[in-house]
Amino acid sequence: MLNSETNAPLILVVEDSVLVAMAIEDALETRGFAVMVASTLAGARELVKQRKPTAALLDLQLPDDISLDLALELHKLGCAVAISSGFERNSIPEGYEFAAQFHKPVSSDILAEWAGLIAVC
Repeated sequence: MLNSETNAPLILVVEDSVLVAMAIEDALETRGFAVMVASTLAGARELVKQRKPTAALLDLQLPDDISLDLALELHKLGCAVAISSGFERNSIPEGYEFAAQFHKPVSSDILAEWAGLIAVC
């Protein structure tokens, strides 16, 4: 989905580390994306109610729960989803193969490159 104000793809970033979220936001904006950021699942769901993103970059472990249910909800809405986790590489269960998976620490540039690849699809 394009940002109606800028015609840029809209990317949802859900990350509880402020510095990490800022780095991802900066990397995405540098590549021309519109970005909305939340630090909790509740905050992310509020943002999605307002506007459906093109793609979502989700931290697996958030203060109010893990993001797997949100990932599935977004996938059903037609959003591309990536999940990043500092847990073991196989910490995301079966049934979530639709989501790109990144192991933390992951560069914000790598996440932005993923967004760039899916946004042109």
